[in-house]
Amino acid sequence: MGQDVPPTHWAYAAIQDLARKGLIQGYPPHGDFLGGRTLTRYEMANLLKRVVARMEALLQSGSAAERQTLQGSAGQIRELVNQFKLELTVIGTDMEKVKADLSQLKTQIGQQQNQIQALTQRVDAAAMAADQARTGLEAFQSQVNAALAKKVDVATGRLRISGLIQIWYGTAFGDTLGGNVPTNTSPVPHGRNYGGGVGDTFRLRRGQIILDGSFNPRLDYRVMFDLARMPNPLRDLVLGYQFAPHWRIEVGQQKTGLSEEGTRSARDLKTISRAVMNEDLPLNVGRVGAVRDTGIALRYGSAPFRLLLGIWNDNGLTEDRVDIDRFKFFSYAAYLTLFRHLTLGVWGGTNVGTSSPRPIRDRFGVTFLWQSGPHFFESELALSRDSVPPMPGFAERASTTEDAYFLYAYRFSRQWEFVIRYENINPFENTRVENEGGLGFLPDGTVIRALDHKLKEYTLGFTYYLNGNNAKIQLNYVREDVEIYGPVFFGKPRNILLVNYQAAF
Repeated sequence: MGQDVPPTHWAYAAIQDLARKGLIQGYPPHGDFLGGRTLTRYEMANLLKRVVARMEALLQSGSAAERQTLQGSAGQIRELVNQFKLELTVIGTDMEKVKADLSQLKTQIGQQQNQIQALTQRVDAAAMAADQARTGLEAFQSQVNAALAKKVDVATGRLRISGLIQIWYGTAFGDTLGGNVPTNTSPVPHGRNYGGGVGDTFRLRRGQIILDGSFNPRLDYRVMFDLARMPNPLRDLVLGYQFAPHWRIEVGQQKTGLSEEGTRSARDLKTISRAVMNEDLPLNVGRVGAVRDTGIALRYGSAPFRLLLGIWNDNGLTEDRVDIDRFKFFSYAAYLTLFRHLTLGVWGGTNVGTSSPRPIRDRFGVTFLWQSGPHFFESELALSRDSVPPMPGFAERASTTEDAYFLYAYRFSRQWEFVIRYENINPFENTRVENEGGLGFLPDGTVIRALDHKLKEYTLGFTYYLNGNNAKIQLNYVREDVEIYGPVFFGKPRNILLVNYQAAF
């Protein structure tokens, strides 16, 4: 009941009865009836419409007395309807339009609510992504700050210091690592020797200090010292210039780029020692990779393809020295990653120059690398040919070496890895001549016979990772199978146990 009709009003009871029956309604917002003003025809027509609707309801469901009363009033109501026909028609039309508009408005409001809800969800998702991005950026900034804190400010640009420490222990179970039972004064034998030594021995294998720096985004440098290699600890000394997005040129002393395993850092090797062709062969008798010389290199690097072209004084013979002849050594290496798990490579080199006599230094090899999950497989095949130019009283002597190795590693947990490798190396002399020094190719007169001197090496090992690849312990059991004349070059057949503890920083 409206506030403008108090209970003491003379029409209160009648208005209350009409309101209870739904025939009259107050005006918003308080439901006032505004009885002090004149009733309009449209308001009267609206009231009449409610009366007609009430009559229809009573005629259908009312009592007999109510229906009889309504029949008596039907004539009066019909007359009123005729008088207000125009207003009732307008009201009906307007009300239908209002209902339609209200229905459409309700639908639009629902759609807008759905849109608002979807927009809210997107805003929430964007806010969450922004929070994650901000968190990632803060973490990245922390990492950058931590990395920069480890760098040393220099006069120009920045400098990064890193390194690698390796300590070996080796035993041949009563024999020597070189296989020829040397005395304390015996020279380290050629071929597979693991650094020599009488009986079992500890060995300071590597003590690398690496300085990487840049003068600006295009010009950088790299210096590496190996404190375990005295009295000449300098290994790498390189200046680099990035003259295009994928192209750079490097000048100085570094690895000549032959063989993937030979170029790889000792930090990342699967076995303690490299393949024979990359570690223990003499530089001028079959040695392929892991050798350094001074020269200039052109490099290309992108996601699927890597390329190296280099000109060097030699392939290792002139490390820390100036050139010793009028020839240069040209090297090349190309690696293609066909998809994420497979890499194929081809590499090699040869002496170039027009002077005579011409020493031969030919290298050629192929690389196959495959990795999927915990499985890793690599294989390299190499062919090398070396010669010494003829000297008075000596004919030219040339030696060819064939080498192949196959390695499989399985990472069966986060910390443990199993590795197995087989290598077959066959050096043989193409030209054998007799001279005052006897048969021989090596400068010290060591004889390399044409037959029965192959080496077959079997390696079985385990690696325990202490801190990812930065610190690990490796244990390798090695079987050296040497044929009849092999001990002169490779050492006698023997079993070897190697242990390596290393840490990179």
